[in-house]
Amino acid sequence: MRTALLRNGARAAAAALAFATTLGGAATATAQEEYGGHGRHPVEVSIGASGIHAPDTAQAGLVAFHVRTDDKNGHFLQAFRPHRGVTVRKVLADLAKAVDRNSPATAARGISAVRGEADALGGAQVTPSVSETFTTPIGAGPVLLLDFTAFLADPAHPATRTLNLRGSRRGGSSEDLAAFPDSIVITHETSAGPRFDVNGLRRAADSILVHNASDELHEMGLQPVKRGTTDAQIQAFFGGGGSGTPPFTGPSLGLGAISPGRTALLETHHLPPGTYALLCFVPDDKTGRPHVAEGMHKVVVLT
Repeated sequence: MRTALLRNGARAAAAALAFATTLGGAATATAQEEYGGHGRHPVEVSIGASGIHAPDTAQAGLVAFHVRTDDKNGHFLQAFRPHRGVTVRKVLADLAKAVDRNSPATAARGISAVRGEADALGGAQVTPSVSETFTTPIGAGPVLLLDFTAFLADPAHPATRTLNLRGSRRGGSSEDLAAFPDSIVITHETSAGPRFDVNGLRRAADSILVHNASDELHEMGLQPVKRGTTDAQIQAFFGGGGSGTPPFTGPSLGLGAISPGRTALLETHHLPPGTYALLCFVPDDKTGRPHVAEGMHKVVVLT
């Protein structure tokens, strides 16, 4: 059964399966059990107009970031770890180029630089009514938490917070995991470009395992759309440069960017059933166009 679900992912899918056997499971009575079960180390994060509020230190390993906001418009937290010898300032300067909306060439150079300078560890796009937990293995050392919503509005004045992880440099492993998640979404390249390979995602309550099997950074936005929306309509909107009437019915949720080869588990809390589009807005490292404009989207109906 699992082999059939992951057939299209090949070796990358097998890696996702190994990670999957760690995570997931039903919510329990207390916050510690809900976000810290199955060998996970919970980190509570709130993000909004007043900035990022998180502890100074936490345990390395399978780190479960539970993210919430009181911002009525929603908020986006992104986590990075700069590589050895690379400054946070350098990563953020290149990320500012990556989000340049006026020059695809600049965006391509910026995202290519960020890919080589830091590990993108995932993130959470949340609203006051829908919080999220994203879990990923991280070894000891500093983690940069970035208010990506504020960064898009003003890259020159980034709002950040540093979380120092203590303990093992190795981080988590498949041996730490306990329960197979409800669903799997694997990002991978095709001859037509990057795509979502969706298996078993059916319920709004499903946990979603995301493995980046490509050689570029990818995110997995989860945005509500009108009932009956098709991928052809999504492509017509974004492929046409955003012309026409957008099919969206609410703010974006979902998982922030993860680096090639990384895996993260996303759990959305209180997500309403409905029709959603999986979307990746990370710019392509060659064309500078958002991946969604190149076909990286998938409409799903969640009961």
